Amino acid sequence: MEIFAILEKREYKFDAHRDFIQLIVLSFLAFAIPFIFSHPQLLTGVAVNALLVFAALGMRGKNILPVIMLPSLGALANGLLFGPLTIFLVYLIPFIWIGNFVLVFGIKHFMNEEKLGFWKAGIVSSVLKAGAIFLPAYGLYLAGVLPEMLLIPMGALQIGTALGGLAIIGIGKTVLEKKKG
Repeated sequence: MEIFAILEKREYKFDAHRDFIQLIVLSFLAFAIPFIFSHPQLLTGVAVNALLVFAALGMRGKNILPVIMLPSLGALANGLLFGPLTIFLVYLIPFIWIGNFVLVFGIKHFMNEEKLGFWKAGIVSSVLKAGAIFLPAYGLYLAGVLPEMLLIPMGALQIGTALGGLAIIGIGKTVLEKKKG
């Protein structure tokens, strides 16, 4: 969405500045959320996923990558600084990045290319995200790398937090649309 201002019959485009500010603010939040809401994991996950859904709706292209990657790096930094760091998070970070990527670009794809509505696109993308994280985690469990106790956080909790983040943004989107109309 492009934003224009008309002053003395001149048109000024603010798109690049808005994108840059949005990139900085959302990247900061993506890294900071694991520090702000370090526990419970459910709250952290819902907040991160709400940010990811928001980014899917409002950001373009490569600008989204920091928002996709920084939450897990924030969680890793939080574990390093305040403990307890679990080495298992290091193994899972690439799959979490893939899952976040699937959620964000899945929403974009299903809404723009497949013409699904927000809710359908978000639900399908949430399920795909959970699968993208759970299947490798399950493989690492079968290989003896991960303990069984991490399977629920990497599966059921992932879909729950993705749907929770989707619900927060969806409700906010609905409220804003009603106020406009």
